Amino acid sequence: MFELTGGEERATLMVSGEVTIQNALAFRDALKEWIEKSDTLELNLGGVGDADLTCLQLLCSVHRSMMNMKKTLTVMGGLPESIGKAAREAGFVRERGCRGEESSRCIWMMRAEDSKMRAGG
Repeated sequence: MFELTGGEERATLMVSGEVTIQNALAFRDALKEWIEKSDTLELNLGGVGDADLTCLQLLCSVHRSMMNMKKTLTVMGGLPESIGKAAREAGFVRERGCRGEESSRCIWMMRAEDSKMRAGG
């Protein structure tokens, strides 16, 4: 479900399967390890089949933590439809970033030209 590769400068966390309340603790622990290991963190969510509000909250938390630590978070290949759907249903989709954040970096922003969620980076 979670595979971490890379080193101090750059790490990649590949996530697959369900990312829901049932495995939130494992996802949180993988994200925590990932944050501690690298300055640049790449999150590959392409294999996520199902996601819920817990997944969205953890992604927001890791994004804000990374920004506060002056580290870089990139979502590789954008967000899969399962996470996009969960974000739309939970009201996470935004036109601008959270207060105190560069608006262009929010992972929940929609591109006006095509209404697809984009990956912040």
